[in-house]
Amino acid sequence: MKGLNELKAAIGNCTNCTLYETRSCVVMDEERERVILLLLGEAPGGHEDRISGKPFSGEAGHILTDLLEKVGLKRNQCYITNSVKCRPTKPSQKGRYGPYANRKPKVSEIKACRCFLENEISLLKPKVIATLGGVPLGSILHKSSVRLEEYHGKPFFSQEFNCYVFPLYHPASIIYRPRLGQVYEEDLNKLKIFLSNKFNEKG
Repeated sequence: MKGLNELKAAIGNCTNCTLYETRSCVVMDEERERVILLLLGEAPGGHEDRISGKPFSGEAGHILTDLLEKVGLKRNQCYITNSVKCRPTKPSQKGRYGPYANRKPKVSEIKACRCFLENEISLLKPKVIATLGGVPLGSILHKSSVRLEEYHGKPFFSQEFNCYVFPLYHPASIIYRPRLGQVYEEDLNKLKIFLSNKFNEKG
């Protein structure tokens, strides 16, 4: 791929899994000239797919923005993307965005989208990938499941992507597990210190 526009067009023509049948759009962030930190989420939700077309624009996105600001990290200095580019859905009469509800992506869907994620990272060449939740961390590690309790806040180097990986909980986890709020803030402070020490990035 020559650039993100070409990648987005390729994803728009993708039929590697069935998610293309119900997506409204391909959800991708705006291109950045220099990417130190790439935030890698799970998959788009209803707001991203049906309204904004941008990753983490719904409730979890607002939480993420607030948490980043608390530790002096600016969202517009990060590139945000997802392991799966199309919204995973299940039929629901209670869906807020269309006749569907969100669900976790299947392993087969993550694998089907893997080539696009690899291309995206190759084009952007981030110094650090912060994974937001178990799904993106599992994708990076080629594992179907991981225990975030063992990984969060502990950076490691990925030979495959030639950059560091910094595992974090998913921002939405704070909604369901409020006690994680303090843990999340501590992990973000560790990330800020890590960026400052390694790349002189102070937010």
